[in-house]
Amino acid sequence: MTMPQHPVPDDPITRAEPLRAAVYARVVGLICSGDYEPGAAITEAALSRALNVSRTPVREALLRLEAEGVLQSALARGFTVRPLLRGETDELYPILAALESLAVTTAVPVSTATLDQLAATLAELEACTDPVRRWRLDTAWHSGIVAASGNGHLASMVTRIRTNLSRYELTYMREVRSRAAADREHREILAALGAGEGDRAAELLRDHWYGGMRLIQDWIKGRS
Repeated sequence: MTMPQHPVPDDPITRAEPLRAAVYARVVGLICSGDYEPGAAITEAALSRALNVSRTPVREALLRLEAEGVLQSALARGFTVRPLLRGETDELYPILAALESLAVTTAVPVSTATLDQLAATLAELEACTDPVRRWRLDTAWHSGIVAASGNGHLASMVTRIRTNLSRYELTYMREVRSRAAADREHREILAALGAGEGDRAAELLRDHWYGGMRLIQDWIKGRS
């Protein structure tokens, strides 16, 4: 029987890194890069060999991702990346919209340095055509807004939701390349932040995420 091929990380884990956190971060990176698509199997043995670590931290990472809703497991069948389900988007996108809106209202006024960095990331995002790179830039742009709030717990919650949604967004971006509307919405949000209009920026962010939810849901419906 042919064994499934498993992606190999570009940067092996060094012993100087905290092992549990490093393994978790590498597995998240593989999922968020699209190396493991929805429905793909993930095995402890293959990952432990690829990362050159024991199976214990790998299993801990996979169990954590299962608890976070990214993976699912079946008795004696290991783990798989959860499939795309419209009902899940109904739950996750409103949470993300609320969290990022809260971040904006606590981040304003945003420093000039942060605004400049957001503008630079957005310019790179608008010029990018590679779907995985676009997703990473989009994530970095939104993360920059959240980080400006100075709320570490809020940032961790947003990261967890974005990781869960990555399997939707990456698959969508691979199949639907037009992102002009999203780029325009980003510009409007950035303009509101630059003007110190926190409530306006929060409203635009909520609209942005709810609009993204509807696009994803229509796309899922069209694929079924």
